[in-house]
Amino acid sequence: MDITRDTFPGTSRRRLLWVTAIGFTVMLVVGFVAHYLRANLERTTPGWDVLSALASLIYADGEANLWAWASGLLLAAIGLSLAAVGFAVRNESASGVPYFLLAAVAVALSADEIAQLHEKLARFDLGGRFTFAWLTVGVPLAVIVGLIVLWIAKRINRQLRRRLVVAGIIFLLGAVGFEAIGGIVVGGQANDLARASLPYHVMVAFEEGLEVTGAFLALAAALSALSIERTADGILIRTRFARTGDKATKRALASP
Repeated sequence: MDITRDTFPGTSRRRLLWVTAIGFTVMLVVGFVAHYLRANLERTTPGWDVLSALASLIYADGEANLWAWASGLLLAAIGLSLAAVGFAVRNESASGVPYFLLAAVAVALSADEIAQLHEKLARFDLGGRFTFAWLTVGVPLAVIVGLIVLWIAKRINRQLRRRLVVAGIIFLLGAVGFEAIGGIVVGGQANDLARASLPYHVMVAFEEGLEVTGAFLALAAALSALSIERTADGILIRTRFARTGDKATKRALASP
C-alpha cells in the first residue's frame, strides 16, 4: 500500500491541543473573576449586568453553560479517540475491548459534566455536613470505578496506560479532592452567599483546572497512540505502539 503522508502529524496535534488549552484557560480565569466580582459587588455598580451575564456563560462552577459544554466535548473527544485506538488495535489482530471500555467511561464522564449527574447523588446523602452531600456517596463510587478502570487498563499498551493513569489521577484530584475541600470551605452549603468567598473561588479554579489538565493529558495520550495516514486507497488509521518493542502488545498481536 502506497502511503503518501501523515495527515495529522505530531506538530499539528500539539498545536491543536495548545490552542484549545489556552481557550480553556482564558475561560477559567475570566469566568472566575467575573463571578467573584458579581457575587461581591452591588447590583447598582456600573457594568454589573455585563459581569453577571459573562459569569453565567462561562463560570466553571456553573451549570448548563459554555464551560460545561466545552468540558463535556473535551471528555467526549477522549472517548472518541480511545474508541479509534480500539478499532485500530482490533484491525491489528488484538483485542480492542479494553479501549472500548475506557472510551465508554470517558463518554459517561462527558454526560456527567454536561448534565451534572453527580449532583443527583445528594439524594443519597448519608448525613455528612462537612462538605457537599453528593460526596458522601460520590467518593466511594469514584474509588470503585477507579479500581475497575485500573483493572481494565492493565490490558492496554503499557506506555499509553502510564499516561492515562497519570491523567486520571490529576483529574480525580480536582474532581473529588478539591471539590471536597471546596465543600469544606463553604460547610457543605450550596447557596450563593456561601459560594461568594475568595477561598471558595480559588478552590473552584484549582478543581476545574486540574480536571481540564487531566482531560487534556488523556486526550494527548490517546491521540499520540494513533497514526493517521493518507494512502492511495483512503485514510489509514493504526496504532503507533504496534511497531514498538512492547512485549505485551506483541503477544496480543500474535495471538489468534
